[in-house]
Amino acid sequence: MRVDRNKLLGELLSGVFIIFWFLVSYLLSYESLNRFVPGFIESMQIVSFLIFLPHGIRVISVYFLGYKAVLPLFIAHLMLYQFFDKMPSFEVQIPLALVGALSPLFAFELLRICDLRSYYRPKAPVAMPNTLGTPLLAGLLAAILNGLLTLAILMLNENPVVGLKFLLGYFIGDLLGVVLVLGLLFTLRALTKSLNRDQDGA
Repeated sequence: MRVDRNKLLGELLSGVFIIFWFLVSYLLSYESLNRFVPGFIESMQIVSFLIFLPHGIRVISVYFLGYKAVLPLFIAHLMLYQFFDKMPSFEVQIPLALVGALSPLFAFELLRICDLRSYYRPKAPVAMPNTLGTPLLAGLLAAILNGLLTLAILMLNENPVVGLKFLLGYFIGDLLGVVLVLGLLFTLRALTKSLNRDQDGA
């Protein structure tokens, strides 16, 4: 069986890219919240952010790469637990990493089963372009799934932080994170198309 080295290299670079931006987005979320409300960080054993940018990275990674984004996201979660403080205990890190990596894929697959054009299409027809609505809906479903499963895992581990406020914090943080990242992505895409049209018309 012949291996396409260029394809393999492209997938490897995509994985590294996902891991890098996942960790950077977490750093931005953590530093931003810690700067404005340091007492909030100190009072929690597990941080639930007001705007959790990594969820946006999870969603757009699966949006563009499908199941191929799952392994890099899983690795990114595990690396996150090692590089930052206020992380969950060791025994729940792998289950939580699996939930975080798989939730977006399950959400996109659910939309695909419902006959919605969930994943990004490189050659989408003009009559049916890639729109913001579908990945945003997938992000919402993934946020719900991620929050509920995270809550269940931590409750089984008898974590004292978990509860309705914890779940609400996770859900709102994930939702705002995906709205911000997707909004930025589609805005940049629209600006790029506009600039290209202007150059073609010049």
